[in-house]
Amino acid sequence: MVDRSRGEARRRVPRAKVVVPDVPPGYVSRPRLLSALDQAQDATAIVVSAPAGSGKTLLLAEWVRLRHAEDTAWVSLDPDDNDDRRFWSGILKALEYCRGVPPGNAVHHLPVPARPSRDLDFTGAVVNALDELPHPVWLVLDDLHEIDGDGPLEGLETVLRQHSPALRLVLITRRDPPLSLAKLRLTDQLAEIRADDLRFSGPEAYKLLAAAGVELSPDQLAELVQQTEGWAAGLRLATFSLRETEDRGRFLAEFAENDRAMADYLLDEVLSRLPPELLEFLRAISVPDEVTVELARTLSGRDDAGVMLDVLERTTSLVMRVSSRRRWYRVHALVRSYLLAGLNRQLPGQAAVLHRHAAAWFAEHGRPIEALAQLIQTRDADHVVAALRRLALPLALAGEHDLLARALAVLGEDVVVADSLLGLVSALLHLEEGEATSAEVDLAHAEAAWAVPAPAEAEQLRVLVKARIAELAGDVGDMLRSTDGFQRGEAEQVLDPLRMLHRGTALIAAGRREAAQHQLEAALGGARENEQDYVALQCLAALSGVAATAGDFRLMGRLSAQVLREAEDKGWQHTMAAATASAMVGYRELLLGRPAECRRHAEHAMRLVDGSVPPASHGLSVLLGALAGSARFETGEWTEGLTQLAEARTSARAGGRLSVGQVVLSAVLEHRAAVRFGWTEAARETVAWVRAAAPDCGELTLMRARTQFALGRPMAADALLRPLLDAPETLLLPWTIIDAWLLGAEVSLFTDDETSAHRALRKALSLAGRLDALYPLVFASPVITDLLVGRLGKLGGLQDVAARALEVRRAERIPVIPLPLTGRERTVLSLLPTLRSFEEIAKDLTISSNTVKTHVRSIYQKLGVRRRRDAVTVAMARGLLESAAEVTNGPGPR
Repeated sequence: MVDRSRGEARRRVPRAKVVVPDVPPGYVSRPRLLSALDQAQDATAIVVSAPAGSGKTLLLAEWVRLRHAEDTAWVSLDPDDNDDRRFWSGILKALEYCRGVPPGNAVHHLPVPARPSRDLDFTGAVVNALDELPHPVWLVLDDLHEIDGDGPLEGLETVLRQHSPALRLVLITRRDPPLSLAKLRLTDQLAEIRADDLRFSGPEAYKLLAAAGVELSPDQLAELVQQTEGWAAGLRLATFSLRETEDRGRFLAEFAENDRAMADYLLDEVLSRLPPELLEFLRAISVPDEVTVELARTLSGRDDAGVMLDVLERTTSLVMRVSSRRRWYRVHALVRSYLLAGLNRQLPGQAAVLHRHAAAWFAEHGRPIEALAQLIQTRDADHVVAALRRLALPLALAGEHDLLARALAVLGEDVVVADSLLGLVSALLHLEEGEATSAEVDLAHAEAAWAVPAPAEAEQLRVLVKARIAELAGDVGDMLRSTDGFQRGEAEQVLDPLRMLHRGTALIAAGRREAAQHQLEAALGGARENEQDYVALQCLAALSGVAATAGDFRLMGRLSAQVLREAEDKGWQHTMAAATASAMVGYRELLLGRPAECRRHAEHAMRLVDGSVPPASHGLSVLLGALAGSARFETGEWTEGLTQLAEARTSARAGGRLSVGQVVLSAVLEHRAAVRFGWTEAARETVAWVRAAAPDCGELTLMRARTQFALGRPMAADALLRPLLDAPETLLLPWTIIDAWLLGAEVSLFTDDETSAHRALRKALSLAGRLDALYPLVFASPVITDLLVGRLGKLGGLQDVAARALEVRRAERIPVIPLPLTGRERTVLSLLPTLRSFEEIAKDLTISSNTVKTHVRSIYQKLGVRRRRDAVTVAMARGLLESAAEVTNGPGPR
């Protein structure tokens, strides 16, 4: 139709096409993208290019409404706008509605000729009219991908070439427009926001789901973001279904394949718009995770596979190059899952053929992991067995345990137990899960199926499995004997790093630190050289333990942090190596005086090894419980922390064997806390525990000295400490010598020997600086803290260590531990739950009633209570009373 009010031929434009879309309720704003648009405000053009459902339109609508409501002209394009006059009529109408265009500007009355884009007078008039604007305006062309006619694109090209400084162009499209943008890009006049930029991050996805009233666990949220690749439409469609489902874990597992809303959207909005040959090609290349041009050619049978990949990447964004390897492409995860599910459901025979072709290509190109993954999809047992006989061992050493487990599951138990090599591989996998009993069953089956003569590789693998079983049992003698049998042969060089790893672990358990370090460093070098990443990870974790025993806590921290980084990078966060590294990082945080961080890492590792607590993780579980309990105690959860420490000790005695180092560290932490809090029974039990495990260790002497001092016997404590301080070689934990010197300083202060106290403090500070272990200083007694504060400014080169310790103490807000009860006070406390009056208690104890009342007042003060009943309640909560005797309102004062 002709708009007669203009006197020339303009198409009538519905107002809905030229208004900025509304931002719907519940829309989640993304400040980082708004900031990216803000930074592009001086560009001539902004291209926002991403697939359907990426949130392009709503992002620009929000930005315009927040930043440029007064100076934006918006046009929502559709296929009808390929009519050149309609296209330009829409642009002019949008400019008319823009408040940044004055009423007298020429765009209000410009006629639209029959072929406007090719009419240079018309395009020149548009540019001249824009040049007259007092301020720049934004022209947003939404859904530009709908325009494929030569006319409108030619007109846009002309406007860009003539370039009015008053025009800022925003092009929203599903694929890059066929415009000459290279010059703008080279001159930094083009800003681009792509699909990668528009993907929702984890925190953004959390906000999106929260706005819809959906809560997921962190793991579930991470899984959803990974499945959808942060695609806005995928997340929103998932949200609709998540609100209606009870079993969210199952829904997430089946989301891409079975969610009806997602399938309808993919079909209607994305795939149905593809030409049939592109859709068929996309389905074929969706079989593997990633493809090259050559692999795509193999799967599709098309010689023009490279052209097809390029078209799909440029025009749909459904296929994208892998950034780290530009020769490789991948299909969007959700689209791939949808296509693959349909292929398996509708054409299972064709799917199996494609998987076999992919497996053969990967094997030919030296990619065994991908080859086996494709064979597993065929569920062809014969091919899988043949592949496993070649690949199982190197894949196990590389840490591909999930892949191997899936392959063995395809074969079934009957096939595995009948093959000695597969049985040993199954045993290795069970050992990595800490399932020693299952591993022993696998070993028995493997030996029953043993072929004579056995391949040298299988023979050595059997020795390794036996060595690992001995390691899990914790028997140092068995560990050394089993690793003594290792022999190196030319045919089994691939096993050398694993052999040396287990030998090094056995040497650690035997206390032969230097020999262990030599073995582990050689194992690490071999593992790196042979690309055995998982073995290398285990070597790093073991070397961090060696560093801990040597007192090199900085190195311990660096190695453990490296293990965690590599584990996250490889997806091995739930392995024993990662759990061990988390424990070591927690230990490092405790030694730095940061108990909250220690607890965080320890509890994270506890979740990794939690459950049935298999023998493989028993010693680690005890150590983690001790670290977490100590951290809780130091942050003011005194009763809870000591209870957790005691539970760790109890579980240690009830379970398998612990190394001497694990026993001593757990016991030292518990004894230190128990003495400070007055839990004398727990203190006695930890001393007995260490006496049984390591009767000659210096820590036992330190614990006894601490106990004597707590009992008010400074001379006895000093007599125990002096030989230890003169000859600290018997200490198994390098940092405990700091504790010993601080206890010596406290003893000296008690006897008014300030000179000796100052000397002991300086010695402790020197050792703390060298070892980078602030824990004993940060959590020292108030007497030592006061001494430290009083000596500030007089410590010379040790000033920095003292200041660091005090600053950590201040930052951590270390609470003051209540004074422990004396032995007599504990005796009186034990009688408070009874019906006896204070006079009767005095008679039983053969002391005066006034003395009893004095003890009771002291008990009330230390427990922070004012009544007898409350004293009993608090004492029971703190573990100071062993029975829950009922408190009655019997005679006597309260």
